[in-house]
Amino acid sequence: MSHKKEHDIKSKTHIHNKKEKKDEEQKAQDEMADTQEEVKEKSQEEKQDGLTEEEKLKQRIAELEDKLLRTAAEFENYKKRVARQYEEVIHTANDKILLELLEVVDNFERALQHSNNGSDAKAFRQGMELIFNQMADLLKKYDITPIEAMGKPFDPELHEALMHIPSDEHEDGVVTMEISKGYRKGDRVLRHSKVGVSNGQKKEEA
Repeated sequence: MSHKKEHDIKSKTHIHNKKEKKDEEQKAQDEMADTQEEVKEKSQEEKQDGLTEEEKLKQRIAELEDKLLRTAAEFENYKKRVARQYEEVIHTANDKILLELLEVVDNFERALQHSNNGSDAKAFRQGMELIFNQMADLLKKYDITPIEAMGKPFDPELHEALMHIPSDEHEDGVVTMEISKGYRKGDRVLRHSKVGVSNGQKKEEA
């Protein structure tokens, strides 16, 4: 083999080895870069997701507090909305009752005008009875009923005693006078009966 060919072979071998070495170095650098990137990403993940137990707990508490505040605000808005709706229902119901009461007032005015025209007492009484019955029907319509008091044992849940009355006819503690009638709304006392209550037999004068 000539000296020139041997030199060419050595040169090619050297170049090939140099290239392989360069490729290996580049590969090593690439692997190192990939490793560094992985470490960086892992570090970021640990920073965000890999918190300590205490930090995780604090983060969870903050999230729950924020959720609680939002829920409380939503509930407060809900209460206000329901309160407005309730007020509207009450006003509507009250308006309906008031309109029906105005019809009773109209009938009173007509009866008074009729009495001024020289009507007799009997006709006037009949007119008043009609109006009274109209009012009683209106109360009954809304489940408002009178409380029985006369001759009943005094009951502080139903009656309000304004006076004591000596009586030979009634035992002690019995209602003997009804000053103003009481009323119930369903099972609830709307107004107590104002009454006089017997305190037993009259004392004989000496």
